[in-house]
Amino acid sequence: MPQALLPFIMNTMIAVMLAASFLLIAYLNPKARAARWIGLSFLFGAMEPVSNMAVVFGADAQTMRIVATACFLTGLAILSPALSLFHGSRPMWAAAFCLIAAGMAYRIATLDTPRDYLWYQVGFQLCFALPAALCAFTVWRHARATALNRVLLWLLAITSLHFLLKPLVAMRWNTGANEAEFASTTYAIVSQVSSGLLLLGIGLFILISVLQTVVQTNHAEARHDHLTGLPNRRALQEVFDALVQATPQRPGRDFLAIFDLDHFKRINDNCGHDKGDQVLREIAACLDRNRPASAHLARIGGEEFILLLADQSMEGAASVCETLRLAVRQLALPDVDRLTVSIGLATIRADDSLAENMRRADQALYAAKNNGRDRCEFASPETRPRLSLVGRSS
Repeated sequence: MPQALLPFIMNTMIAVMLAASFLLIAYLNPKARAARWIGLSFLFGAMEPVSNMAVVFGADAQTMRIVATACFLTGLAILSPALSLFHGSRPMWAAAFCLIAAGMAYRIATLDTPRDYLWYQVGFQLCFALPAALCAFTVWRHARATALNRVLLWLLAITSLHFLLKPLVAMRWNTGANEAEFASTTYAIVSQVSSGLLLLGIGLFILISVLQTVVQTNHAEARHDHLTGLPNRRALQEVFDALVQATPQRPGRDFLAIFDLDHFKRINDNCGHDKGDQVLREIAACLDRNRPASAHLARIGGEEFILLLADQSMEGAASVCETLRLAVRQLALPDVDRLTVSIGLATIRADDSLAENMRRADQALYAAKNNGRDRCEFASPETRPRLSLVGRSS
């Protein structure tokens, strides 16, 4: 059995498993579709040891030489655009395709060249060193400067250098007169093991980065409303829990307000649900850009929004709500009548749950609706501040 057969098998299995991992991640996570290109890169790379094994079992050596070079070169080269896509940057497709074309032209032009010529080995390995360097440049240019990406950058740079050092190793050990003899040489073992270990490290670090991004994206999506991009009920609960821990130190200084868009059903019925969704996005953006920096805004469903105000006086909370109410009134959307919101405001009680505090604010909201809409009402009339700007504007 040829000495390098086991490294061929191991490298094939590793590349296939990495490719399958990336393709499965892309299939299960639509927003990680760039992982498909990374998986495709490793799938192409797996064909290089497969081609070498095919020669051992009797396949045409010349054909397999071309196939092995084409697949490994393509796998390395397209890893650069794949990484750019993953990091949300513009891929350098032209550079990748030029390296593939140049490498294949060199391979075809030197098919009959003896393997033990130093200039041949230098040119051959340069075909792979340049795509690896392009990948390193891509990480340096497009990836965020994290510890994970810095290690990946160094691995890619070392891989590029490793290809450039291979000709010296080839001159030290016999590479075989042809592809059939290559698998029985010590150089084949050294070449396959060194390349396999480096590419395994690269694959694992990219895989960790992809999984980390998927987890962070899924976590963010689980805490945000898909229509408006605002935090959702789950994120609101987290902020509320943190807020009530400080409430005993400042009783009566934290407030919860419910904003409800007036006559939203009429907008959906008259203008359609697409227009209704647009209105909700506009309302969300308006409330978000006009809220105080310390306030927390969330959408809890339908046309209702929640605002948490920390460490405010009652007059200050009322003033914030009135500012937001007037900001909504100033919105002007085509084919939509003037937009208004009704607001229910309540003091947060630390010994009550979020649902209970929302229930009290909701009662104030019903009062605002019953009193003519486009106004702010407090949960307890006796605590309503004397502010003339709270109420319906003409």
